Amino acid sequence: MPRLIILLIFILAIWYWWNTVKRLEPEQKRAFLWRSAFWAVLAVTVVLAVTGRMHWVGAAVAALLPLVSFLFKWGRRALPLMQILSRFKTSPSHFKTSSLSVSINFASKKMDGTVLTGEFSGRTLSELSSEELDSLATDLRENDRESYALLYAYRMRTGNSGQQAGGDFQNANFTGISEEEAYEVLGLELNASKEDVLKAHKRLMQRLHPDRGGSDYLAAKINAAKDKLV
Repeated sequence: MPRLIILLIFILAIWYWWNTVKRLEPEQKRAFLWRSAFWAVLAVTVVLAVTGRMHWVGAAVAALLPLVSFLFKWGRRALPLMQILSRFKTSPSHFKTSSLSVSINFASKKMDGTVLTGEFSGRTLSELSSEELDSLATDLRENDRESYALLYAYRMRTGNSGQQAGGDFQNANFTGISEEEAYEVLGLELNASKEDVLKAHKRLMQRLHPDRGGSDYLAAKINAAKDKLV
């Protein structure tokens, strides 16, 4: 009977752990998994110590010490590079106009945004129906061409472009872009190095160029951000 109770507790713990993992954002999962591994090892060690089976565990740990030492040294050397790569992989790009604020998260491959003005103010683009998006597009096309182009880029990327054209922004001039906005477009922290700016620009153009599922507007905005910072 005690064994059955322990088994049920173990199954419930695994179920709770798995549901927690599924709810986490990609950026949070790595830290959570490391913490889970630590507590799992600690729990196993305590159980083995209580049941008097630590003698062979000690021998196994002694045999693994050289490997652990090597992995620790390698991890310390690789950590800066891994942090850089992780930052480039997960940092979202933000595009903001007077009517829309849109983000592209390359880790989750999702693009979404918030309406800032008008009838749909405060609502996210993903929660709007096709008819509501058409209504928003009609209003922006008449009153805010840049926001209209950003909305069209969102609809193209999410497979819901409607019947309206996005406008030619290939040669658009965004001289009014601020430094802060430029960093947000490139998905970089303030005062990032010139090398980081160039790498981010190249990476974004590879992903958001019109020939690769992006749009003329997004490409023009990315180029403007690079020109502002370099």
